[in-house]
Amino acid sequence: MRGIPLYVSTSWFVIAGLYVWLRYEGLTAILVDPAEAATIAVLTAVLFFGSVLVHEAAHAIMARSLDLPVSGITLVFWGGATETKASAKGPLGEFLVAFVGPATTLALAGVFWFAETLTNGLVAETLGWLAYISVLFAGFNALPGFPLDGGRMLLAAVWGLTGNRRTAMRAAGYGGIVIGAVIAAVAVWRLTSDDLGMALFLGYVAMILIATGRSMDQRIAFRDQLVKGTVADAMRPPPPTVPAGMSLMQALDEYLRGADGQGFPVVDAGRVIGTISIESARKVGGRDPMRPVRDGVRPLTQMPVLAPDETLDDALEWLGGREGLVLRDDVLVGAIGPDDVERWYRRVIEGRADGAVASGPPPPRMVTPAPGSVPPRPDLP
Repeated sequence: MRGIPLYVSTSWFVIAGLYVWLRYEGLTAILVDPAEAATIAVLTAVLFFGSVLVHEAAHAIMARSLDLPVSGITLVFWGGATETKASAKGPLGEFLVAFVGPATTLALAGVFWFAETLTNGLVAETLGWLAYISVLFAGFNALPGFPLDGGRMLLAAVWGLTGNRRTAMRAAGYGGIVIGAVIAAVAVWRLTSDDLGMALFLGYVAMILIATGRSMDQRIAFRDQLVKGTVADAMRPPPPTVPAGMSLMQALDEYLRGADGQGFPVVDAGRVIGTISIESARKVGGRDPMRPVRDGVRPLTQMPVLAPDETLDDALEWLGGREGLVLRDDVLVGAIGPDDVERWYRRVIEGRADGAVASGPPPPRMVTPAPGSVPPRPDLP
């Protein structure tokens, strides 16, 4: 969508299919025509899950309005996630990117309610239900517990008031524990009311909130170690670059063949304009293999791009388990991934050489995203 890739996890399809089936089963109890019931069930699902996408798109639009990169939107069974660097714009930027999601969902509730007043019968009932569920999700998502949008807003507010992001992270973590405990109590109550599906969903959300909150102190201590290093300290030499004017056929022969899943930086007049992989090249080269590489590049906005002077705590959060490029004034100077950060951690913080085995607990897994970051994308191993 406007250069932002949209990823949909397998779990999303499972939940969407289950939703349509349950809605259809409910409608057939009051409708004689199964075809009409199926049509309404599908349309309701499109509006419902479409509102989730609009919610995530609102995050992306706000991020781009603040000149922040957006490398993707991922839909999962419990909602979605937008990959951006909101913290780069300080507490106000982080607050605005988080706030616009629940606000958009609430606005959609108003649209559904207004549409309900213009209709009648089963259509009006369906729109009324969509308005109700949108209000419910907007309020739920605005609860001040990490990693909900409300938790991010709480983090931004405390950060702005104290000027200390560590204090803000701790406050958001405690908020997650409190909100998670309340949701867990509601889940138990729903279980006693024979509402197993809702009880399981709320129990899962409570588990995520409490686990994230309880790990916050450990995460903060981990970030305090990573802040001692910069991207330049941990990066490795840059990968081979592909000239933008080279034909896709030549790039396939010289770079891409046998490199499935690997991307190569594309350089035009000394500046990196994107990356090329065998997958992105096929989209264009399958029709015209003589077209230049620049026609098949994946934009830099769709991958992590870091500066050499960024601290490793922010870099690891933005990487989120992926590989990134290191640019200085659009010129490629290196590459970095979670494994590079881990090697730096072992060498500098633990004082041991790469591959050395030390006694005691293992170091933190660098591929684990920082709290509040997005879940692993479906296109990543």
